[in-house]
Amino acid sequence: MKTDEIDNDQANEIAKDKIQPEEVTKQDFSDQNNHDTRGMDVDGVPGESSSDKKRKKKKNKKKIQDPGVGENKDGTATSVGNETQSLLEPVEKESAAKSSHIRTFANGLVIEELAMGKPDGKRASPGNRVSVRYIGKLQKNGKLFDSNVGRKPFEFRLGVGQVIKGWDVGVNGMRVGDKRRLIIPPSMGYGDKPVGGKIPPNSWLVFDVELVNVR
Repeated sequence: MKTDEIDNDQANEIAKDKIQPEEVTKQDFSDQNNHDTRGMDVDGVPGESSSDKKRKKKKNKKKIQDPGVGENKDGTATSVGNETQSLLEPVEKESAAKSSHIRTFANGLVIEELAMGKPDGKRASPGNRVSVRYIGKLQKNGKLFDSNVGRKPFEFRLGVGQVIKGWDVGVNGMRVGDKRRLIIPPSMGYGDKPVGGKIPPNSWLVFDVELVNVR
């Protein structure tokens, strides 16, 4: 073999040696990239599977679609809080309106407005003759002891002691058509005396009264 041929063969071997490591390195780099990207989410969370990713996306989508979750852009509470507040407001208003129709006196007398008559109806004042319909019950057990419903209205002169004190005070100021509930303590009712075998001594009484006429 000639020296020139030896030199050429050696040059070819050297060239092969240079090419082979480069190809192996390229293959190794490709394998390494494939290995590193397995199990990696596009959001950069390593080790998260595709099923976990789908669940997360569904959860985020649900939060966006649900108007009752999270906060508004200005950081205020969402519609859940507003709805709760709107639900509470009528209760407070109703309670305040109800209390405005109830008067409680120091001696225990309670006057509750049940219904309003005509705004221009004649008003009962001391000295007037008034006609009423009523139902009387014991507060203790709700037992009915007297009523004139379905009968002729009861007539008396207001404010002169013809009836118990609870009535003189409770009917005063009513307009024709008004209905009131009077809760009357013993001191403004029949006191410590029993009445007709139906009202025990020291009884609290409840009367529902409707003013029929004033003259």
